[in-house]
Amino acid sequence: MYLRAPFAAAALCLIVSGSAFAQEVGIKAGVNFASLTPEEDEDPDTSRRVGLVAGGWFRTPSTARVSFQAEGLFTEKGVRFDSVPFEVDSSGSVIFGSVTIRVRYIEVPLLARVDFSAPGSSTRVFAVGGAAPAFKLSARARSELGAEQDTRDIGDDVEPVDVGLVRGFGVEFGRALIEARYTHGVLNINVDDNDPNDRIQNRVFSVTVGFRFR
Repeated sequence: MYLRAPFAAAALCLIVSGSAFAQEVGIKAGVNFASLTPEEDEDPDTSRRVGLVAGGWFRTPSTARVSFQAEGLFTEKGVRFDSVPFEVDSSGSVIFGSVTIRVRYIEVPLLARVDFSAPGSSTRVFAVGGAAPAFKLSARARSELGAEQDTRDIGDDVEPVDVGLVRGFGVEFGRALIEARYTHGVLNINVDDNDPNDRIQNRVFSVTVGFRFR
């Protein structure tokens, strides 16, 4: 099911792009370097989780310096917690392991794009910014303690919808493009945020390459 999600996201975007308003259509894929903000008074040992991002996009009008771009993306977010205390052994020492959180979304960035190169140029430098609603597909937590691993579903602990603020820049070389962007989650994704300080939000840096069909 999840292997089909990037293609479903691309298909959704391409279907929408069939309207008379769509003038450029393309696909993209790359990697996310994701993390989550810690809860109040926590200072965990964390590292970014590397995940997939892939999908399609359309842009209109393609000849203007300022244009609208909509995307449909399959995206993996989350974080890795290192040095997590799991249990105490027979000598009284604490045994540490790691926990990796993976949350999969269908994300729909709605962006303004500004081109800094002349229209019709074969190489175009651009910037994008806007909002990205995201709809949860699944959430998993995988714990590792030595050679032992355990995975459990945490979907009930994660909110079904998130919204991120997007900013990024990229370069087009003919029909090919490369882009780097940062998505700053603004909603608390943890269900049990009874205290306003117990906020957990997505933070994602992405690098993608793409191809423009027209």
